[in-house]
Amino acid sequence: MFGRGTAVIIVFNLLAVPNLTVRTFLIQLSVVAGLWTGLYALNGWLFDRLAFSEQVSWIFLPAALRMIAVLLAGWVGALGIFLGSVATCIYLLGLNDPSYILIIAGISALAPTAALLVCAKFWNTQMNLAGLSAVHLLLLSTISAGFTAVMHNAYFMMLGKVSQVASSTGAMFIGDLIGTLIVLYGAKWLLYWLVPKSVTGAV
Repeated sequence: MFGRGTAVIIVFNLLAVPNLTVRTFLIQLSVVAGLWTGLYALNGWLFDRLAFSEQVSWIFLPAALRMIAVLLAGWVGALGIFLGSVATCIYLLGLNDPSYILIIAGISALAPTAALLVCAKFWNTQMNLAGLSAVHLLLLSTISAGFTAVMHNAYFMMLGKVSQVASSTGAMFIGDLIGTLIVLYGAKWLLYWLVPKSVTGAV
């Protein structure tokens, strides 16, 4: 009983957003959801010919936002990813299958959050973009891409939307990882030069 309660407190603290006001909440939520839809549109424009299937791309830039949003904004970031994913799914699919849209959006928000919580259990470091080293970012990106690919394709398999599950899972994993690393290391590089090392804890 006590162990479970402690775990709940740890999870809450990790995803909590200190000094969160209604105004800050709405701004963060809108920014994350807006960035998701913008990156989704940009990815389609840049890498349309690199699509593995209707659901999978060999390069998927919005995957990076999943990780960054949770690292910077905790549960608010995850909620923003969920809403942004709902918006893009509605744009692409309409409202013909709301349960499919909600589950896909839920997986998009849950996968990076689960990856963050798993890594936090084993790493003795600050679980945010400023406190993580380049190696930590690589490992976190890999784990997040793995969670996302497996969870999405397991759902696609249940619905009969993929005929080659292993190939689709591998393609999504690669696409999410490449897209995440492109954006995440770019953000880390900017943070390294814009913020003093004593603040970022860069190594």
